[in-house]
Amino acid sequence: MERNEVQKSVGLLGAGSIGEHYLANLVKHYGDVAVFDTDAGRVEAASVAGGRVVESAKILAAECDVVLVSLPNPPAVRAAFKGGDGLLAGLRPGALVVDTSTVSPEVNREMSALVQGLGGGYLDAPVSGGQPAEAGVEGAKAATMTFMVGGGRSDFDRAQELFDVLGSHAMLLGPSGSGTVVKLISNLCSGIHLLIAAEAFALGAACGFSTEELSKVFRQTDAKSYIMTDYLIPRILAHNTVPGFTVDLQVKDHRLAQELAHDVKVPLPFNALAIQTWERLRAQNRGQHDIADSSFFIAEQAGQSLHK
Repeated sequence: MERNEVQKSVGLLGAGSIGEHYLANLVKHYGDVAVFDTDAGRVEAASVAGGRVVESAKILAAECDVVLVSLPNPPAVRAAFKGGDGLLAGLRPGALVVDTSTVSPEVNREMSALVQGLGGGYLDAPVSGGQPAEAGVEGAKAATMTFMVGGGRSDFDRAQELFDVLGSHAMLLGPSGSGTVVKLISNLCSGIHLLIAAEAFALGAACGFSTEELSKVFRQTDAKSYIMTDYLIPRILAHNTVPGFTVDLQVKDHRLAQELAHDVKVPLPFNALAIQTWERLRAQNRGQHDIADSSFFIAEQAGQSLHK
């Protein structure tokens, strides 16, 4: 693939559970990829994976025409962008920042204004796994991510090659913050769908029906949903709680959705209940488990087992 002039030097800020897979795909495509992370273990893994590790976000930005950001929450994004060693301190004029972190529209608009003030471009581009059975980690590894993008058309066009390297779909949804708004709505839906399915399987177990039996029926009824059939059921049957997407991240996204709803005066009573359930998992030290663990948790609370 012939490279766009702007994309001759690419950097990755954040080499965590999703970022490490971005890095592998970027190295495969671009060869030389600068990378920075504050965690020593991730830095070592990034070096082994072929990334060229630099000592700060400032140095990363100074060396790169395009910076891909993959961080877990709003405080992490603000910390990485700001300060003497932050991304903004080293940003090249004309550079493009593509932030795939799920934060809040306010953070996106704040970072966009700061980047544009330095002569750069900024896109908020939070992601979803993109394919059946593939949450964040699996989708990042398989390069099947769906990018929900906010920002300008020209910056979106400049980022198209990057989106093609890392995913299957990229959709420009409006000005800065729009990608995050849609991502929060998407995770609101999937998180609540998943908890309803978890309750259904717990009730089924109490009534003598296995998850496998119910799944065969639900695939042919109105109960069917992607999050149930392609994500949750395979993990229940395999008793798999290794994170594709963690409980901690899910509750963070529900809380961000609740803040968004408060701002636009839309009540979200089901979302409030979902937050309570996810927080109960976190109280049992299950925050780093996959969201599928909610099924086992709800069954346990009912005195049931999903594996007869």
